[in-house]
Amino acid sequence: MLENFEIDLKAIEKDDKSFSYSLEDSFFTDLEAQDITGGLVDAQVLVKKKVASYELHLHVGGNITIPCDRCLDNMNQPINADSVLKVKFGPSYLDEGDDLIVVPEDEGRINVAWFLYEMIVLSIPIHHAHNDGECNAEMMKILREHSDQNFNNDDSAVITDNKIDPRWSNLKNLLNNN
Repeated sequence: MLENFEIDLKAIEKDDKSFSYSLEDSFFTDLEAQDITGGLVDAQVLVKKKVASYELHLHVGGNITIPCDRCLDNMNQPINADSVLKVKFGPSYLDEGDDLIVVPEDEGRINVAWFLYEMIVLSIPIHHAHNDGECNAEMMKILREHSDQNFNNDDSAVITDNKIDPRWSNLKNLLNNN
């Protein structure tokens, strides 16, 4: 299925060319995505021919399914990201950094599947959790029983105990003695 994401750059002579993809559960399965269990994301790639290179304007927007950081149940996470990738021809494939890719001139093709996937992964917030009150009730019960934090009825944590690790207290005493 990932061969559907190959773009023949040599076939683009003058005008800009756009490609549209629907990234569904099978896309994430084929890429063996570890944290993303599925989704429905629309992706657009606009290829602009320049004098000695190409600019690929990538856009992804939709929803993915990932585990909640709090209760570990699956949740929908909205995704919306844009990126620009510069591509030029050379003797062999080479990743020149964040935004420049060299593809073999004799092939003249680039597969954008991995670039679209990376955009999606990089747009996932660091902390992703269900909205307050939507977490798995059983898991939240277990968390309450085994956590130093108390939880409101809406599953948000409330820090009530400001215990300091005794190792830090000992280090602080050393600083105060000097």
